[in-house]
Amino acid sequence: MSTEEKKKKNKKNAVLYKEMTIDMKRPKIVIIMLLLNLFIAPVAIGFFIGILIASMNGVCSYRVLAWYLIVMVYLEASVLFFITPAITAGSISLEKERQTLDVLLTTRMTPWEIIKGKYGSNLIFLSLMVVSTFPLLALVFIYGGISFIQLIYLGLTLMVFIAFISCFGIFFSTLTKNTILSVILTYLFVSIYMTFTLALPFILLGGVAFVNDWLYNTQTYITITDEHLINGDILVMFGTFSPILTLFDVIGNTIGYQIGIGESVKGMISLCETEIMPHFTRDNIIVKSWTPISLVEMSLISFLVLRLSAVILNPVKGKKKKKVNKK
Repeated sequence: MSTEEKKKKNKKNAVLYKEMTIDMKRPKIVIIMLLLNLFIAPVAIGFFIGILIASMNGVCSYRVLAWYLIVMVYLEASVLFFITPAITAGSISLEKERQTLDVLLTTRMTPWEIIKGKYGSNLIFLSLMVVSTFPLLALVFIYGGISFIQLIYLGLTLMVFIAFISCFGIFFSTLTKNTILSVILTYLFVSIYMTFTLALPFILLGGVAFVNDWLYNTQTYITITDEHLINGDILVMFGTFSPILTLFDVIGNTIGYQIGIGESVKGMISLCETEIMPHFTRDNIIVKSWTPISLVEMSLISFLVLRLSAVILNPVKGKKKKKVNKK
């Protein structure tokens, strides 16, 4: 074996290699993927039985297919929300409980490499779960209305979604020594984060709307003719940190669901020029690029949280190595 080949071999992440070659062969991996598909499959079967019955009666509405995709994506995202912390939150804490983490730290692997290995193996497994559900989502191809590229885009969004949740599972697993506590903290933090980022932009926009309404109707000192005097639309940018709004945007842009005559939901664009965002037009770059912006933000947050986890895992953090004087 040449020197270059030895270097390439040594560059392999031992933790990731072990997880992929041993743990991924265990039956539990297949069982979990099977249970996920068995959980959402009845919903798909129910929808398509209804479509077949409607077709036999000469009625087939695209609206049913739109609702099918909406329900399936949100159902899958909800299931992944509950599965992901349970899988990732024990990555480091289990090593602590088994007293094998010290052995890992005494190897040539750095804490960052250990974190990357654990995170990467979990992410690959969870991504396989998302890919395994593609046939159920792709059933809409039978009647059209969604392209293969749009399906891949949905899948990519779901993968970034689980990658985002996974990083907090790794973080709390590194922070605590107990797996159960790590799982609870991950569920609690992610739930609070989801709720806070979903509510914050609308609370801020509601506050701006209240002030505008008060200025327009009170007219104590001056006459104000613009009922949307204060432009607070930029505050909606806080919503790009919300995975829930991102799912809403990507689904809306994928299907363009028609609510009624002349009304449709096309993601965050549908909120433009309304009471919520009166100053934003449908050509606004923020709302048109909502999902890409959000995916980049979630990816950056995931990277920073993993880096912080590596710092916490480092047993010599904050300590300076003493120089030994050789005589």
